[in-house]
Amino acid sequence: MKFVHAADLHLDSPLLALSRQDARQVERMRRATREAFEHLIDLCIEQEVALLVLAGDLYDHDCPNMQIAVFLRNQLRRLEQKGIRAVIIKGNHDADNKITSALSLPANTRMLGERKPETITFDDLPVRIAVHGQSFKPGPITENLAASYPASLRGYYNIGLLHTSLAGTSDHDAYAPCTLEELTTRGYDYWALGHIHKRAVLARDPFVIFPGNLQGRHAKETGPKGCFLVEVDDAGRTVSAEFMPLDGVRWHQAEVDLKGLTIEAELVEGIRGALTQAHRDGDGRPGAVRVVLTGRTLLHPHIERAPHRLRQTTLELAGEISGDELWIEKIVNSTTPLGELVDAMPNEQTHDLVRIMQEIAGNAALVGPLLTKELESLRTKLPGELKELPCLKLLETPGLCSDALDRLEPRLAARLAGEEDV
Repeated sequence: MKFVHAADLHLDSPLLALSRQDARQVERMRRATREAFEHLIDLCIEQEVALLVLAGDLYDHDCPNMQIAVFLRNQLRRLEQKGIRAVIIKGNHDADNKITSALSLPANTRMLGERKPETITFDDLPVRIAVHGQSFKPGPITENLAASYPASLRGYYNIGLLHTSLAGTSDHDAYAPCTLEELTTRGYDYWALGHIHKRAVLARDPFVIFPGNLQGRHAKETGPKGCFLVEVDDAGRTVSAEFMPLDGVRWHQAEVDLKGLTIEAELVEGIRGALTQAHRDGDGRPGAVRVVLTGRTLLHPHIERAPHRLRQTTLELAGEISGDELWIEKIVNSTTPLGELVDAMPNEQTHDLVRIMQEIAGNAALVGPLLTKELESLRTKLPGELKELPCLKLLETPGLCSDALDRLEPRLAARLAGEEDV
């Protein structure tokens, strides 16, 4: 008998990082979470699984779009037509979502309650299954939900369905924290976890697994994303838990080490090689790539002074390698200059301007109130998904101004000298 464990669907999560790209690419990215869920349902049907368990965060924030609920219900109905059961718990995003309570589920699907842990049993399967779990209620869940989960049922394959940060293992918000030891000693056969977007097999006897999210949503969620396909033998023993990639679009971070390089042709070839590898790692999927340039190099000022030309070159390379299937999300210049920059400031006026800016940026007591005055009003007007813009981080850490200025100096000098590309 087989079952599938997935979590963190975040259906219709806003993917804004590619907003300046080709409209077709943007639309493909916006559909990616739904496409990944369709792939999940396809896998369940193809593998003839008995059960699908979803460990929370079906939605993304409080999006009132009922089309998402209709899409979810229609996909679950595909399972119903094949006799496949589904058990779901709400995560922190679902609990705060207005459309969750309005969702009408097909007969094959159970959403476990939020007041206390529940157990649902399936006695008509090749292996009898008991699924234990509890949904989140609205608001932060700081208590240990797992501590109240019931004892395992004798004669059943016991699955614990839990949305948790698993205390001490993540930089995610501390929701329903518990320890790994609590889970492995509960007597269950498999713990199906959710909330953490990075895939992790934390234990194998019993299995304790975070499948990660179903579809990467931004440049920090790189690599294959998907679910776990679990096989159980007739004696109720876990035979295997295999990761199955399902993402429709894959995110990559392509690092290009420019250490010691001195000419632009070497930079171009380095980017070409990194993009080629990203395309291979996509396994035939479209890819969104963040190119990160690193290393101590004489090319640093050239990169800083000509960002638009570099981006155009990178876009052309991506087109040569993949047609229109490899998209450039951003180019990050993390290189450092090799020695002192000679003639970095082309004239005295530029030098005076930068000196004044350095004095302001170097005075944290002064720059903090200035930034608050200029940026806080902007933050209050932005939609939620844009409140994490890099410039707004300066509100929390005014000292970043100095670092930002260091990176700006070559570009400022080139701009004032009329040398920067447009």
